[in-house]
Amino acid sequence: MWTRKFGLAAAAALVVTSPAQAAMSCWNETQTAAAQVRNLQSRLMVASLRCVAMGHDVTPAYNRFVRASRATIQGANGVIMAQFRAGHGGAAQLHYDRFATMLANAYGADDTTEQVCAETAMIADEAARAAGDARRLVEIADRLGAAPQLPGGRCGLSFAAAAGVSPN
Repeated sequence: MWTRKFGLAAAAALVVTSPAQAAMSCWNETQTAAAQVRNLQSRLMVASLRCVAMGHDVTPAYNRFVRASRATIQGANGVIMAQFRAGHGGAAQLHYDRFATMLANAYGADDTTEQVCAETAMIADEAARAAGDARRLVEIADRLGAAPQLPGGRCGLSFAAAAGVSPN
C-alpha cells in the first residue's frame, strides 16, 4: 500500500515538475513530403507482407526499393521524428511509433489478390528506379491516393505572408 502511494505521489510530482510540451504544429511542405515517403514505404511493406502470406512473393521488388532509397527513407524518418520532438519533446518516440503504426495499419486490411500483388511489385520497381529521388517518390505516393493523416495538420498557404504583405 505504501509503495503504491509513493509511486502515485512520485508520478504526480513528475507531472507537476515536467515542463509543458508545445502543441503539435502544422506540417510544412518538407515535413509533409517526408510523411508521404514514409507512407509509401509503409504501404509497400504491408502489401509485400500480405502478398507473401497469399503465396505471391513481391519482397525482391520491395527490397530493391528499400536499398535504392535507404538514405531518403532514413532522412524522411529523421524529419518526421524532429516534428514529433518539437511537438512532444521527450515523448516524441512514442508519438512517432504511433504514427508509423497508424500508417501501416491503414493498409493491413486492403484486398490481397494476384493483381494487387503484381501492382505492388510494379510500384516497388518504379520506386526503386527513382533511386532515392524524394520528389519522384512523393509523386508516386501522390498518384497512389490518400495522403497520411498528419497530427497538427498541414500548414496552409499564404502568398501574402510569403511576400511580406499584410493580409488587410
